Amino acid sequence: MTKNDLFRIIIKLIGLYWIVTTLYTQLPIVVSVFLNEFNIKYLPSIISYFIVSVLLIVLLIFNTDKVILWLKLIKGFDEDRIEFLNFDLDGILKVALIIVGCILIVNNLATFFIQTYYFVKLNISMNVNDTVNYISQNDYLWAISFIDIILGYLLLTNYPTLSKFLIKLTQKKED
Repeated sequence: MTKNDLFRIIIKLIGLYWIVTTLYTQLPIVVSVFLNEFNIKYLPSIISYFIVSVLLIVLLIFNTDKVILWLKLIKGFDEDRIEFLNFDLDGILKVALIIVGCILIVNNLATFFIQTYYFVKLNISMNVNDTVNYISQNDYLWAISFIDIILGYLLLTNYPTLSKFLIKLTQKKED
């Protein structure tokens, strides 16, 4: 298996995970807000949420090669082929860092969108009930999800350096 094939599989699985997350968590929230509190001023944020979700799904599932090139995932490995039997510590750490980075991004993207939606809704309406609803939504979730997305991105773009650092760190502890 080549490293390109491995990353294609990982990114497509993340795209499928995003579809499931969208269908079972975000879609019911958006539909309930749309049905319970229908107001024309909320329509742009709902439409933009769906556009971003569809673009993300198309990007992750149908344009995986562009994602691989954009994140420069191929550049950190010495060989083109990945042999799982002869996988060394550096290769395992690189793949693990990529998987953890992708999971951080996918798990927190939905929370970030939802909290941003509540923030925009609060600033548009200035209704007392909306303020109470937003305050009850745990304000810190927006910041935490944003930080996790940034950390995931940094893990994805700097995995060769991080894997070398972790190997040096473990070698120092062994000595």
